Amino acid sequence: MASDQAILLVTGTALLFIGVASIGVSKNLMKSIMSFQVAVFGANLALFASGLGFGSRLVSDTFVALSVLVGASVESVGLAIVVVVYRKYHTLNPDEIRRLRG
Repeated sequence: MASDQAILLVTGTALLFIGVASIGVSKNLMKSIMSFQVAVFGANLALFASGLGFGSRLVSDTFVALSVLVGASVESVGLAIVVVVYRKYHTLNPDEIRRLRG
């Protein structure tokens, strides 16, 4: 039977790859930001799980807390940028925004 640490590492890695893949596939800025957050949550889960097996869990928990804070601030700035882009171009499709800008 797999240990909890291995399950968390596999789940975190899967979330990271799913988030990165959906960033590349998405045709909507809002979905891209949500995909970025999925990737960040996966990285945080993998970072937390990697600290479970070692003696210094405090260090990994500190990195996870800092990563959550930075991720939240990045997401809020990204959402503010999306609102500004939507107000200016009335679309969230990156291809359409490039076409309208040029």
